[in-house]
Amino acid sequence: MSDDDNKASLDQQLQEQTAVRGAKLNTYMLVVAVVLAVVLLAIVWYAFSEAPTTESAANAGPRADIQMALPAADEALSEALRAQVQQAILTFEQQHQALLTNEQVVAFAPELQAQASAAFDTALTAFAQGQFRQAQAHLQQGDELARRLSEQWQQAIDSWYRQALQALEEQRPQEARLYMDKMFALNEEDVRINALRQQILAFAQQQSLRRDYQGAVAERDIVKQAALLEQLVALQPERQQWQDKLNVAQETIRKRQVAQAVKEAQHALAQQNFTAAEQAITQLQRLNADGDTLNLLRAQLSKQRRQLSTERTRALALSASEQQEWQQVESLAQQYLARAPGDSTITHLLTRAKQVLAAQRALSIYTARPERLSDSNIRAQAEAALTKAQPYGSYSRQLANSIEELNQHLSHFSTPIAVTLLSDEQTQVRIYGGDQLGEFAQKQVMLLPGSYILEGRRSGYVSVKYELEVSATGTPITLTIACTQRI
Repeated sequence: MSDDDNKASLDQQLQEQTAVRGAKLNTYMLVVAVVLAVVLLAIVWYAFSEAPTTESAANAGPRADIQMALPAADEALSEALRAQVQQAILTFEQQHQALLTNEQVVAFAPELQAQASAAFDTALTAFAQGQFRQAQAHLQQGDELARRLSEQWQQAIDSWYRQALQALEEQRPQEARLYMDKMFALNEEDVRINALRQQILAFAQQQSLRRDYQGAVAERDIVKQAALLEQLVALQPERQQWQDKLNVAQETIRKRQVAQAVKEAQHALAQQNFTAAEQAITQLQRLNADGDTLNLLRAQLSKQRRQLSTERTRALALSASEQQEWQQVESLAQQYLARAPGDSTITHLLTRAKQVLAAQRALSIYTARPERLSDSNIRAQAEAALTKAQPYGSYSRQLANSIEELNQHLSHFSTPIAVTLLSDEQTQVRIYGGDQLGEFAQKQVMLLPGSYILEGRRSGYVSVKYELEVSATGTPITLTIACTQRI
């Protein structure tokens, strides 16, 4: 291979960097072998050079061979150095080229960046001229300058970051934003910038919450204070003062709720509304009210229940029956009879209440979904429920209204609908469970809303069946039924 081929351009060598890296180990092994050979040859040369001048001409041959081997060894060393410098150039580009071409870095330290770039360019020139030692020296200089530039640049960014954090800690968000902007000017891709921005925005939100909190304090609105403090704690969990204030506010709210629940329990007991009293006591349990308060209220509730007058319950049951409040009549009557069984009037009221309530429930099944009444079976069930409920309509306005509503629905779904049937005058038509219609070309029948099955028969033909759904929509219904397929 010619010397020109061995000295290919640097651009071509950089493109072949992958192949060079793979051959690096072999090159180094070759260098070691060459060096050992040179050392051995030097020893032999020295031995011959020290021999007597009268040595025979036969020894002149080996000395000449040694002198010819030395240039070849130098060339091998030069090629190994060239490969080493080439790899150093590639390494420099990988480590520092992005830094040296970064506009923000250039603006930060233009002189130092220019020095590092110049050292690298000088190294490339020396390499292209075959001055590998000089190229290596310039590369080392460029590497030192680039590392110094990177350290100074990063130190400046870190300094602005620390000052921004300190400004935030000392409640100076505008100053923190200034430091963040300086960081951005040096390295807009620093991942810490976005976190700083979020902290600064959160600080502005905290300032607004603090102002609102002070307003709530002035208004003595403890509920609003607690809500604002919860937001402040969420934004600044490290600030114990907000958590302490929140704890105080929540405790104040709890005490107010306890006082209100005690008041409600006492009022319910005064009204003999035991359900409301139980609810208030349960609320006090959830609020962790003191045991003495809970025990006192429970004792009052138990005492009033024991002292509940049967006459009072009886009077309430009678009053509820006059107001047609049959649900309350049922409850009061059961309470009364549990203490004074055998009272025929209250027993009768309890029976009446159960009858009215049962009738109401039975009708609601149909009034809630009146479209189901299109089914004749369900319509029959509704009519039976209506008949059973009729005697109790006078005892309950609600039941009377349900009876009237169901009657209207039944009337609507009990009105026959005209259905036009078409045939071929040779098919016997009949309605399952109904009339034999015989043979005809056209016939109109009146059918109640519901589901029907019509059958057509003709001697020598396959019988046919049709399902007919008659609805109370008022839409004309026409059906053709004829046997057309021979057996």
